[in-house]
This record gives sequence, structure tokens and C-alpha cells, in this order.
Amino acid sequence: MWSLGKIVNTPEVIRVYIGSFWSHPLLVPDNRKLFEAEEQDLFRDIQSLPRNAALRKLNDLIKRARLAKVHAYIISSLKKEMPSVFGKENKKKELVNNLAEIYGRIEREHQISPGDFPNLKRMQDQLQAQDFSKFQPLKSKLLEVVDDMLAHDIAQLMVLVRQEETQRPVQMVKGGAFEGTLHGPFGHGYGEGAGEGIDDAEWVVARDKPMYDEIFYTLSPVDGKITGANAKKEMVRSKLPNSVLGKIWKLADIDKDGMLDDEEFALANHLIKVKLEGHELPNELPAHLLPPSKRKVAE
Repeated sequence: MWSLGKIVNTPEVIRVYIGSFWSHPLLVPDNRKLFEAEEQDLFRDIQSLPRNAALRKLNDLIKRARLAKVHAYIISSLKKEMPSVFGKENKKKELVNNLAEIYGRIEREHQISPGDFPNLKRMQDQLQAQDFSKFQPLKSKLLEVVDDMLAHDIAQLMVLVRQEETQRPVQMVKGGAFEGTLHGPFGHGYGEGAGEGIDDAEWVVARDKPMYDEIFYTLSPVDGKITGANAKKEMVRSKLPNSVLGKIWKLADIDKDGMLDDEEFALANHLIKVKLEGHELPNELPAHLLPPSKRKVAE
């Protein structure tokens, strides 16, 4: 995907979405989850277009400012190379043909990214019709103004854009293909991972609780609870990073007493299984995963 993104001639590597994007049955269903995830990513990015409009305009302004600087360097370089009296036309042809070398020199001298330069072939075509003798020399003060704008004004505008985003209501594209794609049984990821058992009357963790109980009672529970240290000894066997196990602990320790009872321990192991199966953990524990005895506490 990285290589495919580089085909498009832009300074940054663009996002490439993978999928069939049609309503017919999949010929090979092996990649169904990947296609669904990519489709949802595309929908989310399209929905966020109004919200990111100001930021995109600001980024376009930055690109145009950098491009203007590069044009100034190119024009001034061509101006310096031109003879004052004789051989102007021949020198012009030579400079146009060797424009790639001028690009390289400017890139090295001013530490400019190659992606900030205009298209070489298009620039050569446009220069053919120009009178190089009318080109202006480089004006350092104007470049300083642009540099100051990029260094200070843009930073201030970026802060204002972020402030506006937090203060105004979220703007999203709605309707059409976006309706019905996020909710209901056919929404992406519905009933999978942490969402497993969302429509079941029985607590989904109860299916494997007898197995988890056997482990729980080997960890020396006191008054029906095990300490965080004893729980950690068992949880680290999953080989998940501490950052992930820490998140699982926060989700499972519902009463926030720093200990786990048998239901909380079973919940922690269920979340470990969810993560090991390749699913993402929720930021907040879904209501259907709350142990039956804890639901009044959570409410």
C-alpha cells in the first residue's frame, strides 16, 4: 500500500483504501473483515470532511507558501545565469534543458524537500514562453516575511482552528450510504470482540467462567478477592504488553478497590481473550459485559 500511495505525485503518501466497494457477494470471503474495516475507515474520513475543512485550507496555504518560495529561488537562479547582452536565447534553452540540475542545486543549498518543487516537465514547458531578461532577482526581505508567516502566523492559526473545533458542534456528512452502516446487527464489528454477546440474555463471560474460576482459586483469594499482585502473575502469562494489561485491569476492576473478585477476574480473562484474538479493547466497558452482581454498582 505504501508503494501504491507513492504513485500519486504528492509530497505526502496518500491513504489507499482496499476493498471491492460493490453490493455483490464477495467471490473470496477470506478478506471480508479487512474490506469491512477499510470501508468504515473510508466512510469515517468522508464524514469528517466538513470538520477538517479549515485544517485542509491551512495546509493548502502552507503548501502554496512553500511553492512560492521555491519559485522565487528558481526564477532568481535563472536570472543570475542569463548573459547581459549576447546569446540570451541559446542560454535560455540550455537552462531549461538543465532545469533538473538547478532543482538539485537549490535543494542542497536551501535544504528544501523535493516534494516542494513544481513538476519539472510542466515547469520546463512554461519557461519556454517566458522572457528570462524580465525575471526579478531574489528579494530576501520578502522571503523573510514568508518564513516568519510559516514559523509564527501559521502556528497561531493552527491553535485557533483547534479551539474552534472544540467549541463548535461536530459537523459530519450524514444520510445516503452512511445511514445504517454503524448501528444494528450489520454494523462493522457488531457482535464481535468486546461486542460478543451484546444481544444475549446471559452474561457472555459466564460461558468460560468455570475455567477461570479454577485459576482464580489457585491465586489465594482472601474474602473472595485476589490482590493486584496475584492477578498480575496470571495476567502476564498472556504476554500482552503492560500498557494493554493495565487497560484491561481498569476495565475489569469495576468497584475500583484494587482487587478482583471471581467475576471481575473472569471479565479480565475474557478481555485478554478478546485482545489475543486481534480485536480492539473498548475505552469504556460495554453494559453487556458488566457482571450481573455489579450492574447496580455501576448504575
